[in-house]
Amino acid sequence: MQHLTRTDSTGMWRPTDPEQALDLRKRFRRDRADCVVARAGFLPPAERLLVESYFREGRTIKILAEASKTDPRVLSRRLRRLTERLLSDRFSFVLRNFETWSPSRRRVATAMVMQGLSMRAASIHLRMSLYSVRRHAEAINALYESEKRASATRRPERRTA
Repeated sequence: MQHLTRTDSTGMWRPTDPEQALDLRKRFRRDRADCVVARAGFLPPAERLLVESYFREGRTIKILAEASKTDPRVLSRRLRRLTERLLSDRFSFVLRNFETWSPSRRRVATAMVMQGLSMRAASIHLRMSLYSVRRHAEAINALYESEKRASATRRPERRTA
């Protein structure tokens, strides 16, 4: 008898048989890695190179750390933070809505959400006032929250038996 369990956020039912589950995990990891590499194009060159070297070319953290003369733990944390940012719902939201926004809002979204800069760093990088950056960031956050609430009301959560 085959047992099924929910193992991912998409609500897909997955087999618990170890042989089948291992194959699905490999495929899921590959799909996630492909998504991370595709979205890495929005990162600054140094971060993009790190993500592509690790996920596309299959280099290990140890090799990358030696090449960049960095502590492997620091590089590992940096890669984990980059991956989390690239796979975040907020990043997806910005990608979906990017073309509909004004040029200045796009610049702020790129700097803060895609490149991970703080509000102050984005202000300096974009040569915009902190006030303008804050207003655009607040608008982006408000749009994100309203879309999140709207999608939660449209799709009620399923109960697991």
